[in-house]
Amino acid sequence: MTRSFTTSTARRGTTARRGPARAAATGLLLVLSACGSGGSQEPGVASPVGGYGAESSEAAIVQFLDAAQAEDYQSMWAVFGTAEGAAIERFGVAEIEPRMVVLSRLLKHRDYELRLADLAGLGPNRTRYEVRMVGTRKGDVLVPFVTTHDGRGRWYVEQLQADRLSGGGN
Repeated sequence: MTRSFTTSTARRGTTARRGPARAAATGLLLVLSACGSGGSQEPGVASPVGGYGAESSEAAIVQFLDAAQAEDYQSMWAVFGTAEGAAIERFGVAEIEPRMVVLSRLLKHRDYELRLADLAGLGPNRTRYEVRMVGTRKGDVLVPFVTTHDGRGRWYVEQLQADRLSGGGN
């Protein structure tokens, strides 16, 4: 399926890979600041070839969802962060990878569509999207995502409302 991006929508289709859904976190609102107590990147964790983050807000979500579909946790964490940069650099693999495993299972889909849903109050450095996910284990679901940039032109998925995929949200 071809990708088409505009400032208001993006669409990406994939073939669903269904595996056993284990221990999905119910009622999870994934906010990066709640990732843990901090720390630093573990030795041996190499930065991706292009560096962490994505070139645009939309690209961060697309890369995150495509990587989740492929169970490519390293590509997921490469675009998972805050305005301070990639979460993996602060929290390390031991804290980030288990979250990516759970999210990958929750985010399995057949197709998705991004819609810009920018809201006042998020601030100038954040962008909100509603991602209509088709063919998840919960059926068709609308999942809010928030992206942010680091001031150096790199974008990260900062938040997603994963409870919509685990049964705790609407």
